[in-house]
Amino acid sequence: MSRHAPSPLAIVGIGCALPGGTDFATIMQQHAWRASQFVSPFGWTVAGEPLQGGQVDTDNFDYKKFSIPPLFRKAVSRETRMALLSAEEALSKLTLSDALRDHCDQLCATHMGSDAAYRNATKVTALRTLAEQLGSDESARSQIDAYKQALASTLGATSHDRVGEMASTIPARIAHFAHTRGKCQTLDGGDLGGLRLLQAAQDNFRYQDSQLAVLTSIQCFHHPHQSEMLHQQGVSIQQPWLEGAISLVVCPVAVAQQQDWPILMQLGTITTSDTEQAPAGYFAGASQVFYQLLGMYLSGASSCAGAACLGPGWQILADLHSDNSAGHDTQVAITQYRPITALGHDTNRFWQTLADGADLLRTQSAQQLNTQAFVRDTPQKLSTYINTAMSFNSHNPLDVTLNKAMMPAKKARLDVSQLQLLQAAQSIELDAFERPAVILACNLSLDADRQAGASALWDQLPAGPTPLPQSTPPTINRWSWYGATGLGGARLLAEHLGMPGADCIAIEAACASSMAALHNAVRGLQSGRYDGIVVAGIETATLERDLVLCGAQMMLSAQRIRPFAKGADGFTPGDGGGLFVLQTNSDASHAIAHIDAISGSCDSRSMTAPDPQGQALAMYKTLQLASVNPEQVQYLETHGTGTTLGDQAELESLCAAYRREHQQPLYLGSGKYNFGHCFAGAGAISLAKVLAALEHGSIPPTPVVGELNDALPFDSIPAVVPQQTKPWPWLADKHRIGAINAFGTGGINYHLTLIQTHSKGSL
Repeated sequence: MSRHAPSPLAIVGIGCALPGGTDFATIMQQHAWRASQFVSPFGWTVAGEPLQGGQVDTDNFDYKKFSIPPLFRKAVSRETRMALLSAEEALSKLTLSDALRDHCDQLCATHMGSDAAYRNATKVTALRTLAEQLGSDESARSQIDAYKQALASTLGATSHDRVGEMASTIPARIAHFAHTRGKCQTLDGGDLGGLRLLQAAQDNFRYQDSQLAVLTSIQCFHHPHQSEMLHQQGVSIQQPWLEGAISLVVCPVAVAQQQDWPILMQLGTITTSDTEQAPAGYFAGASQVFYQLLGMYLSGASSCAGAACLGPGWQILADLHSDNSAGHDTQVAITQYRPITALGHDTNRFWQTLADGADLLRTQSAQQLNTQAFVRDTPQKLSTYINTAMSFNSHNPLDVTLNKAMMPAKKARLDVSQLQLLQAAQSIELDAFERPAVILACNLSLDADRQAGASALWDQLPAGPTPLPQSTPPTINRWSWYGATGLGGARLLAEHLGMPGADCIAIEAACASSMAALHNAVRGLQSGRYDGIVVAGIETATLERDLVLCGAQMMLSAQRIRPFAKGADGFTPGDGGGLFVLQTNSDASHAIAHIDAISGSCDSRSMTAPDPQGQALAMYKTLQLASVNPEQVQYLETHGTGTTLGDQAELESLCAAYRREHQQPLYLGSGKYNFGHCFAGAGAISLAKVLAALEHGSIPPTPVVGELNDALPFDSIPAVVPQQTKPWPWLADKHRIGAINAFGTGGINYHLTLIQTHSKGSL
């Protein structure tokens, strides 16, 4: 494993999509920018006062330039359009070799939801409301289906809707446009988003799998409810609020020199600060730090600093200072874990389900799925063709039982996934970390945020067969922001665990989100930035909205998820995830296992179809960093979604990366058979499964429903899918070695290798 000393970041490209059509070239011509030049009325009031600021108009966006088909235009968010414009300008003067493209990461920062997500929530909420109004009338279904056509004409409805609303498809689209193949993810750090991007890039560049990064911060303000949530968190409405997308192309100084690229600016120490900082005089959300960096660049200053509204103060210095923490061990210890499923967070019940080859598949309740509104025998617009899933008992937060009492005014405003996470955290015991962090993999815009967006769009609904009353949302209070955002979930977890000063970040990388969060945690520990990190991944993937959007993509199984089986036709969604404690190896008294290496890639060829070469690239990059070789890996937890294209692509990529000469097979499995596909929580379920298997010294089965798909190239690896629990033997060097795949929409791929070392207590 090649590790480099920390070095300053070289900024070699800048691009902007700011209010008034302002790009970076315009700023350079004026050689200045002022918040006041962007200020005009937003058109709505917050706390009884008119909000002022600058919004970005993307109505004339050139979809063709970015290879977006006309059919999908309504599905593409304004955030995505702004990001593409800024990234295009930032990359316009750089020529990238294939080697650099393979190691160019795309990292984005956003805060709160997108207009695409709000449109989808509005359509689904309106259909449930209509079904409740019509009741059991014999003509109800036909009236509902007719209204679906009206909704599609007004708000749009395509197979691309889910892709378009996901925050993680923003960096994936940048990769698709720029033909880059590095790691992809979107994070939520509130108005520290830009700082978190710079820190992640600095940590990533210590290892050879990252040599270049496109960092893009994007902030939009869509409706007054969203603004009221931010105001309740202390964001002033007396100052202008600025939208904008700003992209920075960054690399180590040595790479810029090798490529003969002019260095526009150099950044060394990038950190949060307890020192009181002066406010900027404007609020730009996720783009706040990058806006202030523009000012630093234009003024020729050697530093900039700010007072975050949604976090601690921060500062950026041009030079590295000696107070940076030294790097630690290359391996990272996992010392505790808790799976989160419909069974709760009991590790014994979790393992027994795996060992028995059992599953949690069941029919959705009426509260969870209105069959009158959504379930149809065949795929139809704004419908789903399944009514079974592997879900929590309820999607109503008030129904979640907690061991620790919580105020109803708070509980009602939190997300079910957050409450399940807090419940699991009750049994976690933490060391006293000096530099802690909480990194949460989740959907960055949660149900409360989407419902607020639907409320704002309600007046745009087409006329229906009966009036559609709008439900009265709870009054917005200080807990509303927590329950609406991914960052709010990370903050709740930190406070719940007694770490109110921890750095908090939420991450979305589609169905690879949990692995992306683990990747950032590993790099943060290896760099010495942190000494202990709580990593969690969770999502409620069985909501009506998700069933409808995934049904439009024909991704769901009409029967049940059947990984590796002949005739497999898709996945069954599930609610769940997991919680983990990571520490540097030298600080961990006892580890369940160690993360040996982790890396990722982006296919960059398609936003929807999996690419074996892109998946194999994630494995190659991980194995280049690993202390083990592919033939030593005994068990691999696959992404294993049970889709025809997905299973085929994954097995082909395993042939490329894990083919072995000897006869000992690579054992394969998929926890999605047992617990469903939990989207952002899927990788967390996979890691919890492998840790449970290592603890019990056994490899659990993945029952093949029907016949094994003989078109999959198992023999070429060779690989075997166990049909009963079997012992996991120790290798000659007293290790057990496993690996995990996690792949996501947009071609986002992550791969991890895991080692357990023999001890007296080991099985």
